Amino acid sequence: MTAPKKGKDLLVGAVVGTVLGAVTALLFAPKSGRELRSDIAEGAQQVGDKTQQLASEVTEKSKQIVSVVSEKTQSAAGTISRSTSELAGKAKQAAVQVGQAFKKNGQGEGAEEVAAAQASVAATTAEAEEH
Repeated sequence: MTAPKKGKDLLVGAVVGTVLGAVTALLFAPKSGRELRSDIAEGAQQVGDKTQQLASEVTEKSKQIVSVVSEKTQSAAGTISRSTSELAGKAKQAAVQVGQAFKKNGQGEGAEEVAAAQASVAATTAEAEEH
């Protein structure tokens, strides 16, 4: 069972248990109608206050969880961005080295294709770094 599900179940159980306990105690107590109504109204007020308190605690805990998840997501995005930039740079460098080696070996016809491939890698790398 997940943590948010447990928290919700705990809140519902606490409210239901409080209401049932208060109603049971009031109905079995030997009191007059006026006293009983007064006690029921007081019990309802207490349940309302307790529900508001629990709702406030749940809200605060939810905000904390959202904050932690947001921080971790931003950290992961930064790591992925850096890794992508590094890989793009390595790919560009490898393409340049292959092109230089190809040119050194005197392959005149393929040199134009290598130059075009290098330009394509450079453009892709620049585009990736912009985003």
